[in-house]
Amino acid sequence: MIRGVAELSLVNAPYLLILTSSMLKPKPKAKGLYIDVSEFSILAVRTSGYKLPIVVEEVAEFPIAADCHPEDVRAFLEQLVDFKGASYYISRCGVYPKDRFLRYYEAETMNKVKNPSFLSEILQSEFNVDPATNRVSILDARDGSDFDFEKGLSKQLIFCGGSSAAFQEVQDQLLSYGVYPDRLELSSVTTLGGVCDYARFNRLDSPILCVELTSEAANVFILNRGRVEVARPVPFGLDSIYPLLQRELGLKDEASARKLFYSNTFDFAEMGPKLLRRMVKELQATSGFYEVQTGQTIDRVFLSVLPKNLSWIAKTVSDSLGLEIMQPNIEAWLESLNVKFADGVEVTNFDSRWLGVFSLMGEFHLREEVAG
Repeated sequence: MIRGVAELSLVNAPYLLILTSSMLKPKPKAKGLYIDVSEFSILAVRTSGYKLPIVVEEVAEFPIAADCHPEDVRAFLEQLVDFKGASYYISRCGVYPKDRFLRYYEAETMNKVKNPSFLSEILQSEFNVDPATNRVSILDARDGSDFDFEKGLSKQLIFCGGSSAAFQEVQDQLLSYGVYPDRLELSSVTTLGGVCDYARFNRLDSPILCVELTSEAANVFILNRGRVEVARPVPFGLDSIYPLLQRELGLKDEASARKLFYSNTFDFAEMGPKLLRRMVKELQATSGFYEVQTGQTIDRVFLSVLPKNLSWIAKTVSDSLGLEIMQPNIEAWLESLNVKFADGVEVTNFDSRWLGVFSLMGEFHLREEVAG
C-alpha cells in the first residue's frame, strides 16, 4: 500500500543531524516550536506541543536582511516561546542548505538497486554527488518512504541531501539563534510531502508542477498521485534576473536592480514575462516532455519558499504555462491531520510558502493507515 509522500521529510531517513545530545529533551509540557529557515525569511509557529493532536497558538515571520544578527533572531523567537533561561529551545526545523539536491533515478532492474555500491556509483557518475562528503538519503519515489536495500521493491528512487559542510553550517546557524533542532529536515523534501498529501486530501488527481526558486538555483518537480515522477535542478535562479532588470530599466548596477527587485515599490506584472523568459522555457521543456512521455496533462503549478512580495512570479509562470496556481487552504488540510488553529490566529494570511513549515507537523502516513 502506498503510504503517501509523508516520509519525504527526512525524519526516518538516515539521520542528518550532526550535533546530537541525549541530554537535550523537550519538557513534557513545553510548547512546540516549528521553524522554516530560508534565505528570505524565518517562518515560525508555536504550538501546544509536538504530539498530535496539537493547536497552532501563534505564527510569526522574521525577514532575513543582509545586516541580520543572530541576537535579533533569538529576540524574535523569545517573543514566541519562553526559553526559561536556557541557552537553546528544542525545535523542529526545516532548512535549505545551499548545495541541497533532490534527484530522480529509475534503475533498469530492481536487482541493481539492492546494491549500495551501484547506487553510490550512480550518485557520482550521473549526479556528480560524492557520498563521502555528502549526507544522502535514498527514498522510494512511489511513496517517499526510506528505501529498503534488502527488499529492493522499487526501481524508482529519490536521492536527496546536501554536503555535510552545508548541513553543519545551517546547524551552526540555528544554534546561534538559540535553537536546538531535535529534528532537522530538508525543507525541499518536506514541502513535497505536504503538497502530495494536500493533493490527496483534496482529490487533485492530475500531475502538479512544483517549482522551488531561490537566488542561485531552482529545483523542478512533477508530483502525481503521491509519487515523485520528475526531480531535476535548474542551474540558475533569481540572481540571473538582475542583469536583465538593470538593462531594461537603465539602472546603474546589479545591486540597484536587486534592491528594486525585492522592494514593494515596483509593479513587475508587465515586465515579468521578459524577466522570467529563461525560467519559463525550462519549465515548458520539462512539463512538455513529461506530458508527451506519459500522456497526462499537468493542470496546476505550485511555487514554494518565495516571499510575498515576489508573488508576481507565480502569476507570470502560471499565465505563461497556462496552469492554475495551487493555493492551499491550509486550515482545512491541517485540521484533517489533527492540527487546529487557536481563535486568535489569522489563517487568511497563509500563502503557499507557509505550507513548508506546516508540513513539518504532518504525520501523513497516519492518514493511509487509518484509511487502510
